[in-house]
Amino acid sequence: MKTPKQKEDRLDRLEKNLEMFFQGMRQLREAQEQTAARFAETDALIRELRQSQQQTDAQLAKTIKKLDDIGRQLGDLGLVQGEVAEDLFYRNVSSVFKPRALRFEHVRRNVKIKGFGEYDIVAEDGDKVLVIEVKNKLEKRLVDAFLEKKLPRFKQLLPRYRDRKVLAGIGALVVKDDVGRYAEKAGLYVLTQTDDGGAALMNKKGFRPKEFA
Repeated sequence: MKTPKQKEDRLDRLEKNLEMFFQGMRQLREAQEQTAARFAETDALIRELRQSQQQTDAQLAKTIKKLDDIGRQLGDLGLVQGEVAEDLFYRNVSSVFKPRALRFEHVRRNVKIKGFGEYDIVAEDGDKVLVIEVKNKLEKRLVDAFLEKKLPRFKQLLPRYRDRKVLAGIGALVVKDDVGRYAEKAGLYVLTQTDDGGAALMNKKGFRPKEFA
């Protein structure tokens, strides 16, 4: 039989255990509340991020559309400038080459060959034919492309000129001196626009054009 002292000690232990149990429950509840609060914060952050992403996507879509519009406008502008350049040199080709003793009987523009492309200006003078490539701004790579790709196929694509001497020129609204000299060294006439909106040759005095096969 337990003594009163033993019973009192047992009661104390039970009280302590109960106190520890309830303290653990409180800590667990606090931890759950903290976890729930963190989840709520995380959910709010995710909602904010999703909303921000939607706004970013919308802004990106608007930006892409603006860039597409600008690209189309620049493309249209490039086409217009190309037509302006072609028209400038086409209208002035006879007067520009008159001092070079070239008298053109026929001057044709945009001579198209199906499946290949076109030659911008083709001018005939007796046994000679002058082929002119027109650009907005002249660059060395464009000179090389004309010399290496288009000129060698001229007589093949237009056999009516197979018995003619082929001279060639390249013209642009903007021609830097070094690029102009580069084209000239290759045997090309080099045309550009003048300050008053006309056309002129950049070739040095005494320039002798190359005859292309």
